[in-house]
Amino acid sequence: MMKRSWREVTLALGAVLLLGTPAVDAEDYRLGISDRLKVKVQEWPDLNGEYTVTPDGVVSLPLIGNISVIGLRLNDLTQEISNRLARRSEGAGRPLAAAEIVQYRPFSIVGDVQRPGEYPYRPGLTVLQAISIAGGYYRAELGLFRLDRDVAIARGEIRTLSMKQTRFIARAARLTALLAGRSDIPLPSEFNDQKDNSVILAIMESEQAALALANETANSEKVALDEIKSLYQREIASLRGQIEALSQEDTTIQQQLKDMRSLSARGLALMPTLFNLERAAAQISNEKMSMQTAIVRAEENTTLAEQRLRERDLERDRSNTRDLQQTKEELAEVRARLKTAVDLLAEAEISAPAEARERLAGQAQRPDVTLVRRDGDTTREFVADETTLVLPNDVVKIPRIPLKGYDSRSSTNLSRADNPEEQIR
Repeated sequence: MMKRSWREVTLALGAVLLLGTPAVDAEDYRLGISDRLKVKVQEWPDLNGEYTVTPDGVVSLPLIGNISVIGLRLNDLTQEISNRLARRSEGAGRPLAAAEIVQYRPFSIVGDVQRPGEYPYRPGLTVLQAISIAGGYYRAELGLFRLDRDVAIARGEIRTLSMKQTRFIARAARLTALLAGRSDIPLPSEFNDQKDNSVILAIMESEQAALALANETANSEKVALDEIKSLYQREIASLRGQIEALSQEDTTIQQQLKDMRSLSARGLALMPTLFNLERAAAQISNEKMSMQTAIVRAEENTTLAEQRLRERDLERDRSNTRDLQQTKEELAEVRARLKTAVDLLAEAEISAPAEARERLAGQAQRPDVTLVRRDGDTTREFVADETTLVLPNDVVKIPRIPLKGYDSRSSTNLSRADNPEEQIR
């Protein structure tokens, strides 16, 4: 087969698109699986509609049933429909049936084209037309034009991920200091060689401010709860003092009651005076009981305040531990993405340009196109040229241009992958 340069092929593809598809007798087309048919039968409107050939190779029509259509022409199908309807109508006349293909089963094109994939077939399709449908041969020069953009995108991604990595490292250091009860953040070891970096200094200052705010909030809560606890303790002391005074008063009243009862036994005491003393003793007893209840309640509130303070400390520790774990996980993810971005940058800067230039140089000597075709139960592969007709279910294989002695890994240097900041300087 005569070899063509990619420019000649591009011109030929344009000519094919202008001239259109050559006329081919659709009656020679053999039906197969996935073909979609439109059937119309005069005087039988229930049969009119679109039908798809099933994986079993049949078309299922109402009133008629299944018709095996694999390998049939359209004329064969319409005759079979007419014959079945004639038998069903028992001599009422042979109806006229018509059928057309509304969607052919597809063909596939793979390999060195712009858009490989599966496309609808059309009668008279040639290899050259199939290539044009897939966007033409892959053009390496377009890849070269895109490399500068890919490099810029990769560098931007590395900058973004590097900044995220720096922030996550600083955040992890702040949370670690918070859990340790520190008021300052030790400089992470990852920043030892960048102590004067203005970006890192600004991030660390921000994290130090966040640490100071968290410590201040915790101290404020502790002071507030300590004040509540102190109020309850003062209330308890006051109540105990009142109970002591009531106890002394109760002692005096009890002595008076004893004397009055002795006089009353001899008929020398007035009963109203005795009743007043007994009522005063009962009132003192009630007041002492109320104060003791208030003391118990104040002691319970003091215990609750202490418990609330401990719970707040535990909740802060749990929250900070959770945040630290999440930060470490996000940091690990960013580092993995950063490593991938560095690899992609190396590919865009070194490996891909070398491969694209070699592919561009080899466009003029493209290997032969091959067709993979199924004939019955067998499949065969054969060399085709640009005028070879493509059939439904064919696979058009466009070989890639072989690269001579090229190993993309040999040009890729990832020695700086662990220090991505160097990649963007």
